[in-house]
Amino acid sequence: MITGIGCFAKPEKLSRIFLKMIRNYALGQIEGIDPADRKQWGETESTRLMEALIVGKNPQSHSSDSDSTQTPEYQKITGFFLALKDQKLNLSIFAKKWSGRQERYSAVLDVLTQMRRSRLN
Repeated sequence: MITGIGCFAKPEKLSRIFLKMIRNYALGQIEGIDPADRKQWGETESTRLMEALIVGKNPQSHSSDSDSTQTPEYQKITGFFLALKDQKLNLSIFAKKWSGRQERYSAVLDVLTQMRRSRLN
């Protein structure tokens, strides 16, 4: 039984594969979904990393409008993993810090799950 699928590659390839996979899951285009819409996805570190994953670029180490002591520093996003759990799509993003330590951030993609359900009905 397949529980999920993952990919480890450079940011541009990760973006292309991720977008293709979520379009297939959502059963079509994902118009109306804005990765930068914090109200839609919530204010989390996963949201910031998901934006970077969709755009195909690594997140900036520090943004000018945030406190640099609270912003983790990432060298790059190294991969992602999509899995279905309790009929919800879960995303895990793997990022490598400057120190070389791997970190994993997860988010439930309820917006895509709702979109899929509405298209199936």
